[in-house]
Amino acid sequence: MRGLFKPFLRVLAAMMLALGIGSAAHGAVPLEGCFASLPPASGDAERVLAPPPVWDCTSPQNRLGTGDFAARLLFAPVKADPANPLVLRFASVWQDRAKFVFRYADGTTASLAFSSWQASRYMTIGAIFELPVPTHKAPLTAIHVEIKDSANLRGIVLGATLMTRSEADRLTGWLIALYAGFAGLILALVVYNLAFWVALRHRFQLVYALMAASLAAYTFTSSGAALLVFSNLDNNDRLRINYLLLYFSGVLGLAFIGAFFGRAVFTPRLRRYCDVVSGLALLGGVAVALLAPWQFWLLDRLFFCAGLALLSCIFPIVWNAWRSRNRYFWLFMLSWGAPVAVSMARLAHGFNLIGYSFWLDNGNLLALGGEVLFSTLLIVARLRELSDERDDARAHAKLALRLANSDPLTGLLNRRAFLEQAIGRSGRFRLMLIDIDHFKAINDRYGHDAGDEMLGSIAQTIQACRPRDALAVRLGGEEFALLVPMSHQAECNPERILAAVRDGAMPYDVRVTVSIGFAEGQIATEADWRRLYRLSDSALYRAKADGRDRACRATDFAASAVA
Repeated sequence: MRGLFKPFLRVLAAMMLALGIGSAAHGAVPLEGCFASLPPASGDAERVLAPPPVWDCTSPQNRLGTGDFAARLLFAPVKADPANPLVLRFASVWQDRAKFVFRYADGTTASLAFSSWQASRYMTIGAIFELPVPTHKAPLTAIHVEIKDSANLRGIVLGATLMTRSEADRLTGWLIALYAGFAGLILALVVYNLAFWVALRHRFQLVYALMAASLAAYTFTSSGAALLVFSNLDNNDRLRINYLLLYFSGVLGLAFIGAFFGRAVFTPRLRRYCDVVSGLALLGGVAVALLAPWQFWLLDRLFFCAGLALLSCIFPIVWNAWRSRNRYFWLFMLSWGAPVAVSMARLAHGFNLIGYSFWLDNGNLLALGGEVLFSTLLIVARLRELSDERDDARAHAKLALRLANSDPLTGLLNRRAFLEQAIGRSGRFRLMLIDIDHFKAINDRYGHDAGDEMLGSIAQTIQACRPRDALAVRLGGEEFALLVPMSHQAECNPERILAAVRDGAMPYDVRVTVSIGFAEGQIATEADWRRLYRLSDSALYRAKADGRDRACRATDFAASAVA
């Protein structure tokens, strides 16, 4: 299993290079920025009369706190081709309004503005804003931005990049293909696991289906697809939903791991800890969704602290799985290693320990895609194990039932099992009572071990003569019985059994014969059975009296005489 890690990483890296997407797109111009806080103002006139902003081009953007901001995006002059105009791309963050002013070398300007509830106009897949840069004969020299009510938790304008329309379309096309493939994969897994859960009722399948559905919902909102479908959705409300769905998916992921591994890995103490952490994570998501932007910085920090606690559950799970030598350890690491690593990186970004990256925002798609693929193998392997356990249990149950119903010496049915299976059958039957002649003399001469071998040989002979629908039983001692449906009387008759015993190979080459008494009748009730048994026993007694090694048929007259 360990050997799968390197090929997986190579494939992942190859996919990234082959796609050629993100900030490394050919011809893309990453933009640096200078930022400044704007004083509160009730109108544009006051804003115009306010003192010029103090620009900060070196400090992290989030150091400026929440509020209104101005930004200058820095780049070398760019001359746009009217046939392939420029677009400005940047990541979606919490803000109420944004206004972009494009300045050209000849002093001309053009502006574009939108609010959070108008974000669907410019949102593209990947939760990226894509603004068309107005074409002009003069080169573009500067972009000025004014942001209203920015939370600025991790930045004001993140991942700003200038690229041509063709490059942006190519990038969007790759992202649509990736997200569509992921959506199809998730849908298939939800249907697959729900169908198997309905059939097999393994709890981990239901939990995994719920987790996959939650991940699909989170991807739908976090990718910006929600705004493309619901054009009236406020972008800030989309971010609220993201907060909630992210940890809901994480909680379901922990629940799946617990249901999959069971108590051997997910110990009661660890389960209690994870339950508490899961509750806190859900509470954090609900708090942000309902209260933001009130005390947003504090809510955001509490949210990511809860995420850190949620992620901390993975390490004791991994330790317990490794220590218990769980057979699925390496497949679990292969499935969940990438999502855990991406989650750790996103937590680091949430705590402002690392900066924004296109792949940090969208790389989780590949990580989750790998997770769902390898988790499918994980689930299939677990189902195979449960199937084997079920088959073993059934085999042991059948063996236990056979042992409980059979005579340990001969392997035939014992008297109790025979009566349970015989009484209540419809139709007419022939009951043959078979008794070994002079069995006591055989025991006295050759010993009881030889007698036991003799019983086994006689039982094998009776089994060889028994039709499929007939019942063979050792009633006790040297007495056997064969219950045969009348439809098989021609192929299984007393004369055939007598001949088979005479001609059969017996221990110590002893010549053995049997006496048979038989009668026909019904066995629908216990009274029918007692009557049929009396008839056959009477006939057996007569066969013994007439010289043995023969079969005698009972009559109603004989039965009345016995009664």
